[in-house]
Amino acid sequence: MPNKVLIVHGWSDTYKSFETLKQWLVTQGRQSSDIFLGNYQSMQDDVTFDDLAAGMQARLEALAKEKLIEAVIKDNKIELKPFSLDVIVHSTGGPVVRHWLHYYLAQIVTAADPEQLCPIQRMIMLAPANFGSRLAAQGKTPLAKLFKGGVSNGFETGKLILNGLELGSPALWKMAHDDLFADRAVYPCVPDRGPFVFILSGTETYGELKGFVAHGANEDGSDGTVRASSASLESVKLNVDYKQAKGQLTVQRQVNKPFAFKLVEGKNHSTIVPKDLADTGHPTLGIIRECLAINDSTAYQQLGDRFADENDRFYKTQRAAAHGVHAYQQFVMHLIDEMGNDVPDYRVDFHVIDDGITINSLTGANLRKLQEYQDLTAQLQREVVVDVEPHTENSSYRTFFINMDALHALEAAIADKARTSGRSVFIAMNIDAVGPTASLSYNTDDLRYIHIEGILPKIAPQKDATFFKANTTTLVEITISRMADDNIFGFVFDTVAAAPAGSAR
Repeated sequence: MPNKVLIVHGWSDTYKSFETLKQWLVTQGRQSSDIFLGNYQSMQDDVTFDDLAAGMQARLEALAKEKLIEAVIKDNKIELKPFSLDVIVHSTGGPVVRHWLHYYLAQIVTAADPEQLCPIQRMIMLAPANFGSRLAAQGKTPLAKLFKGGVSNGFETGKLILNGLELGSPALWKMAHDDLFADRAVYPCVPDRGPFVFILSGTETYGELKGFVAHGANEDGSDGTVRASSASLESVKLNVDYKQAKGQLTVQRQVNKPFAFKLVEGKNHSTIVPKDLADTGHPTLGIIRECLAINDSTAYQQLGDRFADENDRFYKTQRAAAHGVHAYQQFVMHLIDEMGNDVPDYRVDFHVIDDGITINSLTGANLRKLQEYQDLTAQLQREVVVDVEPHTENSSYRTFFINMDALHALEAAIADKARTSGRSVFIAMNIDAVGPTASLSYNTDDLRYIHIEGILPKIAPQKDATFFKANTTTLVEITISRMADDNIFGFVFDTVAAAPAGSAR
């Protein structure tokens, strides 16, 4: 018997946008009564992802009590039948369901091994904002409140949800630690049962005209709203401990299996969702059909491998086009001090250097060494790192967008320079942080350059990890030390002269 299906919409949308998809699922043999269209409030300024997770759980419990879904009621808590549910999400619906699933497994299910009770077998993500959207910050502007919020929403646009949807948000950073970098695998938590996650990302944008109105709506490497690298759940985390100037790097990899990720050619963030039942050739429908047929890890890997091959072929054809789509990667940097406090005021510089350049100094011999590579550094900063987005509420989190095709061109130029100079030449970055007061600074003046290419060893083909990799997000958490002078804390010594020996006191 086929699983029940839950469809969850995105920000500023409603369930009505997915009635066509529901009707199509019925034509594929699903019972209409077994398909649920979720509907949640994304436009109220005070609603958070936590609220949505708790609200989703409350509604599921209510449905269970009404016996509208298969569930077991125990101690006023719901235990959905394991792997009995297929979920289709769009955009913000991705983080919403991921957050609910973590909440359900970590706090609702009380069994010793909650992963065995995971209710989701397949999760199909249409243009999910798993690592945020460049457009989210613009949704909080007065113009958005007027035209997107409007009278019907009290001129609200869901401020706290949009904070969480920004690129590199603390909320999405935490979500990644909950399910991508957890101690136990979540996707799948039981190898041959699920959840099997399928991620679809469009290759078209909204066009140049809308790009003038909304920053990023015509951004190469995105679907007009969400970047392919932001939709993907492929990620590694680097922890760079610079409490001491020499620094120590550790790599945190996922225990999850590689995800099935598919580019949907010719569709943008909106059109990736089928809206006309007569459009039987819509590519999303065929992909969903294939995803719903997956029942074990072997079939899942085979489909994921095929998707990867198809994505590679797409990019190869695009490189030959005059205005083709490029492959991108992004990394999210988070800077903290040795006590775990956010460091919001800092600068990151990328340079091409050789192994004779170790410190960040723009004086004397070091400056002359840097000038030798200034053309390559300019190419790196102009063509490779194409966008930097600080989080608007917490700028200790910043997202860097990397053009992978431009990076490969730069790497070839760097290799030529290395051959002619006879030195090791590579890409490196350094950090300069500003303290909150004149009396409090950080140890960034002593930091060496961080060599960011080739720093992750290869352990297996399916787990090959590098700092730069197309359609991925790398999390980079860097710890530096604060340096306080005597104005922050000092000692007052007794300055009264000692009395002569034998004198009375």
